[in-house]
Amino acid sequence: MPAPMLSEVLPDLLEEIVYLAKQQGADPLEPKLRALRIESICDCADDNCASFATAPEVKVAGYVELQSMEGQLIIDLNAAEEICFVEVLGRPDVKYLLEEYYDQAKES
Repeated sequence: MPAPMLSEVLPDLLEEIVYLAKQQGADPLEPKLRALRIESICDCADDNCASFATAPEVKVAGYVELQSMEGQLIIDLNAAEEICFVEVLGRPDVKYLLEEYYDQAKES
């Protein structure tokens, strides 16, 4: 099964991230954000974590912390300035949607 598009699994979160990135002057990230696939879900087992990898290999060299109204949203970048991980903390809505999507995928 190919990795699902972020826009397919979490369309509202994608729009929120794009909006917040623009607010912080990180406009060049928009096309990269819209092309993201969810490669894997964070396995830290923290109940507040709904983070996910967007690249097969995650080697963080920098980040953009977004000023979210709820929880924390951080875009992790690798050395090539590509998005490799999206940290989503304190967002039970996102965690629920991710779990729902992957539970349905397992059943298919």
